[in-house]
Amino acid sequence: MKSLRFALPLLAAVFSAPSLANGNSGFGLGVAYDLGVGVTGQFRGTSVFVNSDALAVDVRIENFSNDLGTAHAYIDVGGFYEDGGNYDYNDRAGVRLPVGLTFGIAPSLQAYIQAVPNFAFSDNESKEGFGVDGALGVRLRF
Repeated sequence: MKSLRFALPLLAAVFSAPSLANGNSGFGLGVAYDLGVGVTGQFRGTSVFVNSDALAVDVRIENFSNDLGTAHAYIDVGGFYEDGGNYDYNDRAGVRLPVGLTFGIAPSLQAYIQAVPNFAFSDNESKEGFGVDGALGVRLRF
C-alpha cells in the first residue's frame, strides 16, 4: 500500500504531461529500478529515488552533452538509506557516486542508465563496505 502513495501522483503526471510538455521547468518524474523498483523525480540537478523501503538523493556535480543535446553523460554524488526489514541491524545507509548516461527518447521523455559505486554503513558487518549497483529508469520531463 505504501507504493500506492507514489503511483497515483505518477499517473496524474503522465496524463497531464501533454499540456505541460512544451514548458521546460527542469522537472522530471518517472519509474526506475535503483534500490528496487520505485519512483524517481528530478528537479534541475537533484535526483530523488524512493520506494517502500529505500531512499536515495543525488546531486549533479558534472554534466557532459553531445553536439545535438540528445545524450548526456553525468556524475552525481549522494546518499542512500535501505530498510533491512524486520531487523534493524540489516538497515544500510551510505554514500554513492552515480555515473550515467541519459538519452532523449522523445521531446519530453528520457531514459537513463547508471553505474552506482557506493560505500554502505550498517550494524551488520556483511551488509557494509564498498559495492557497485546499477540503475535504469525512464522520466517524463515537464
